[in-house]
Amino acid sequence: VREEGGVERKRAETDREREMQKAEQQQAKLEGLANSGNLSFNGGDDEELSRSALSTFRAKEEEIERKTMEVRERFQAQLGRVEEESKRLAMIREELEAFG
Repeated sequence: VREEGGVERKRAETDREREMQKAEQQQAKLEGLANSGNLSFNGGDDEELSRSALSTFRAKEEEIERKTMEVRERFQAQLGRVEEESKRLAMIREELEAFG
């Protein structure tokens, strides 16, 4: 089961890396357009720039959301382990008190 989780995690990391690369490429394209001085003020370039900026923003937003979910899942797993260990310690304490 642990290995399956590792494979899924690696697959998710690879997918995220691809999305981040795409977002970075779009960001570089935006920066290139902005820095080139070739931006014309017709609707086509502005619209393309807006779409690209929105796409980059959404990709970053999704990445943040995925990372938040990963942290939440790891936290919940750790909390579950802590709860189990607390129960185990309580049982041990009861057994020790019964002997004492």
